[in-house]
Amino acid sequence: VAAVQGAAVGAGLGLALVADFRVAAPEARFAANFVKLGFHAGFGITHTLPRVVGMQRASLMLQTGRRIAGAEALAWGLADVVAPLPELTAAAQALAAELAENAPLAVEATRATLRARLVDTFVAQTRHELAEQARLMATADFAEGVRAVSERRPGEFTGR
Repeated sequence: VAAVQGAAVGAGLGLALVADFRVAAPEARFAANFVKLGFHAGFGITHTLPRVVGMQRASLMLQTGRRIAGAEALAWGLADVVAPLPELTAAAQALAAELAENAPLAVEATRATLRARLVDTFVAQTRHELAEQARLMATADFAEGVRAVSERRPGEFTGR
């Protein structure tokens, strides 16, 4: 169970997506902002995000870098529970306690079935992401994206 209180962006999104459940504050925001850097998503996000929100919404997030917050994250399935920030930890612990009330072998078996073959496909997808990242790191667009983000301005990309 992940408790998301603020930004789950880039690697933070990747970490949140591998959790079985996400409890988020209304202020939490989820984003895959790689394209704003002239870069390719990593951390297995191209595999995990579509499994969580569906291919169309994942494509929207991955290709626009759009931020998804609170109530919208709940509607999209990025968050399983939204709780006010002061109650976030308690809400995450309550969900963990609810899981722990059940027969552990049955929960473990169900989780394993739901995630069957996930590791193999996750590894293959991550290898592809790394290859694309290596290719894009050598581009002018990547250099511009990094400069633009550090200067807090939109990137001026040329496709080179």
